[in-house]
Amino acid sequence: MRSVLNYFLVLILLVACNQANHNSPVEITRNDLKISYNICGTGDTTLLFVHGWCINKEYWEPQVNYFCPKYKVVTIDLPGFGQSGKNRADWSFDEYTDDIKAVVEQLKLKNVILIGHSMSGDIILNVSNKYPSLVIGIVGIDNLHEPGSPFTPEQAKGYNDFFDTLSTGFDSTVNNYMKSSLFQPSTDTAVVNRVMNNVFTADSSIAIQVLKSLSVISQKEKPLMLGLAHKLYLLNSDVVPIKTDSLNKYCMKGFHVELVHGTGHYPMIEKPEEFNTALQKIINEIGKRE
Repeated sequence: MRSVLNYFLVLILLVACNQANHNSPVEITRNDLKISYNICGTGDTTLLFVHGWCINKEYWEPQVNYFCPKYKVVTIDLPGFGQSGKNRADWSFDEYTDDIKAVVEQLKLKNVILIGHSMSGDIILNVSNKYPSLVIGIVGIDNLHEPGSPFTPEQAKGYNDFFDTLSTGFDSTVNNYMKSSLFQPSTDTAVVNRVMNNVFTADSSIAIQVLKSLSVISQKEKPLMLGLAHKLYLLNSDVVPIKTDSLNKYCMKGFHVELVHGTGHYPMIEKPEEFNTALQKIINEIGKRE
């Protein structure tokens, strides 16, 4: 009887530990700012997932469930969002790049494949340029359809006008100008509501500063692509065309695209099974190159 009780006690402890590892966020600190993360799995390869604007690490839950049995999986909240700190004055993408470096180094992550959604496409470009030995591969999620260029005077004025409008009416501007570009008519209402709720409850001051920083680094995408130390992998919705001629010109290490059919800007939660299959294919390809 005692052996049976001991067996169940061990089983309960194992389940509890696994649940804590999977669900309970922990944190590192960099420059007195906390970076919240979840970690699971024990594989030799690490998948480091980085979310997009105004959302958080919970958007990768379907990927965590799918990939944790085979890989070490780390999801983070970028500073300013989710459960990470907001006590920062500089919201540049160089800071975000150094946040990634801090996560990898403090957690002693090995064989890291860096996966960045939306605005984090520019983070993965920057990491590959600044810290090429930090990762073994980079994957953009619904981003980098074509490399950005310096703004024309007309474009610069348009961006300035947009940010003026955003600053005076954040919710209405997001709803009027951005909502239509993030989703398809077929996008599940639950997905739309989830994303928009995260945007509307974000710290609008930080969100605007991050968007301004994105507009700065996006103008540098051509030299960033030229300086890539890794092949660029993209996993995008097929709704927005990809300028393959331009990517061929600037991605000197090459690029490869996998597509998920007919989703909005959040394919990882809109069609997770199709997305996970495509991402597994990319991971396999990166593994062959190592």
